[in-house]
Amino acid sequence: MNGARSWMLYGAAGHTGALIARHAHQRGHRPLLAGRNAPATAALAEELDLPCLALALDDPAVLNAALADVDLVFNAAGPFLHTAAPLAQACLAAGVHYLDIGNELQVFRTLYDLHQRAQRAGVTIIPGAGFGVVATNCLARYVSDAVGGAQHLEVAAWAATARQGPGIAASVRENLPYGGWVRRAGHLHPQALGSGIITITLPGGPCRIMPFPTGDLEAAFQATGAPEITAYSPVPDDPAARNPQSSDTGAAEPPAYQSFGWARATSPDGATAEAWLQTGESYAFTAAASIRVIEETLARSVPGAFSPAAAFGADFALTIPDTARIDTIPAETADSGPLERSHLDYMPPKAMNA
Repeated sequence: MNGARSWMLYGAAGHTGALIARHAHQRGHRPLLAGRNAPATAALAEELDLPCLALALDDPAVLNAALADVDLVFNAAGPFLHTAAPLAQACLAAGVHYLDIGNELQVFRTLYDLHQRAQRAGVTIIPGAGFGVVATNCLARYVSDAVGGAQHLEVAAWAATARQGPGIAASVRENLPYGGWVRRAGHLHPQALGSGIITITLPGGPCRIMPFPTGDLEAAFQATGAPEITAYSPVPDDPAARNPQSSDTGAAEPPAYQSFGWARATSPDGATAEAWLQTGESYAFTAAASIRVIEETLARSVPGAFSPAAAFGADFALTIPDTARIDTIPAETADSGPLERSHLDYMPPKAMNA
């Protein structure tokens, strides 16, 4: 690992990548902006006065050369089913840390399988540095610790945003053919998509959720070791999913979006713990969390492949501005109207039929 402490943002010209690039610039970072879309990447680099590189992943020699002068690669280019493995493999060969914002179950399994190789190479691999995984993973660790080790664990994320980037829908379409999954007795088991709907109470009101096969199934297991895990996503046809969850701050100001994470743990003896994470607009959280994961990795990297909470602890999410953890919510919240939101974090309304 060289001493420059420089890093590459791959997929910088995408919806989320550009947000991360701007947040990095605001915090004084000077990442190398890279991606397949050369004109868009160059335009963003000119705007932020940052270096840039047009880079595809289909030429190993070019990719290896591009990694020669960086210490870390942050991948914001989905679907990660196509980008995570080649980038992570190249990072291992170059002795460079690999991070991303994906939440794709099959990709998490592939990346966590690189744990021993990453340890030998002195490389840190952390997928899931965005809102969906950081929010649920830190809560999962927190509630599991609260019951002395969870036997059964449930997690969900509810994202509020004015505009959803195209990457989420593309990732869902690419991964739906793998079907639905839950974790039982420590192993992944298939479950029909659309089954197992439950209603939970979030700080903003009740929310109907359904099991959905996200990377949380692997990340929560990695962070807690719980043998029974169900990861949920809001029900796409629920009327609560049709409008943005925001507070009216007046005509002169933009709406204040509220996003939530939720986790519930049950111990082998039946003890339970439940907690919520409340934050603002989900993409703003992702941009801030991404930079925090980069900073922590460069400052105190631990070789291996980890979930965010396994790497940085249950309180890591609380280092993101305007984020709070809640242990109890008023009983009357369960009787209020359903939550309103703009976009589903993992499953757009038509994704089930894609």
